[in-house]
Amino acid sequence: MPKRLSSEPIVESLAVAVSPARAWEALTSPGFLGDIMMGHVELDPRPGRPFVWKWGVWAAAAPGKQSYEWRGTVLDVVPGAMLILSGGSTTAVLTVKGEGASSLITVVHVHSSPAPREDYQYGWADFLLRVKTLLEPHPSGDALYLRTLMRATPAEVLRAWLSPAVMHKILPGKVTLKAKAGGRFEWLWKHQKGASFASRSGLRDARNSGAFLEITKGHRVAFTWEGGPRPSEVRLSAERTPYGAFVSLEHLRLPPGSSRRAIERMWAHLLERLRVYFYFGKKIRAS
Repeated sequence: MPKRLSSEPIVESLAVAVSPARAWEALTSPGFLGDIMMGHVELDPRPGRPFVWKWGVWAAAAPGKQSYEWRGTVLDVVPGAMLILSGGSTTAVLTVKGEGASSLITVVHVHSSPAPREDYQYGWADFLLRVKTLLEPHPSGDALYLRTLMRATPAEVLRAWLSPAVMHKILPGKVTLKAKAGGRFEWLWKHQKGASFASRSGLRDARNSGAFLEITKGHRVAFTWEGGPRPSEVRLSAERTPYGAFVSLEHLRLPPGSSRRAIERMWAHLLERLRVYFYFGKKIRAS
């Protein structure tokens, strides 16, 4: 079905269980936004200042030669409440409202020329979901918790994760696995320019393995993770939403002495490459 073109504003909102001050701090932090985009952000939230948002994984993994960055100027700021960014044909108004430990973050996106509404709705909905996920603590306290939206059905997401051929492209690297409870898997990350992504992220080595604990068709897969001094557990699940699949990944009981930051970046990298893979009709650059 052709994508619907429209120049009407797009509005996306999401409630976040943090104070408005904390939400505002996150939305104006280059480091926090860089984590959201897995790339690089330059932002000085003062009127007239330039900004740059770069999506790193998309630039490396998406087919074609499109530039995955947004440059422009901060048009206006109401400290603690509103940030207006404008670049190219796009203007985005980010607002924060709330009190106590509750905030509502809203994005109003205006495109001056007709553009695929679904793309922007999908992009901003995923942006807000990531903001919420990074700001709110996981119920278990110490688990790694990532969430994202993918242009796929839940069944397609789980089939891809259990397919050696697909995961070979997503890592990229050599993958062997037996997709059944008790079956084992092994990922051997491809080395490029002297180091794999796993190595560059600070992980112990470029080889990871484990065993499947549970596979619920089209919904969830749980497996052990042996990338540390003792096995831990990872759960990947997918639910249907109007945007496609709502995908969540939990890494429980991280091994002592492991780099939480490195493991979090590894999972975020894999989920983002999987997101690129589905967005472009199961096409991805092996980089």
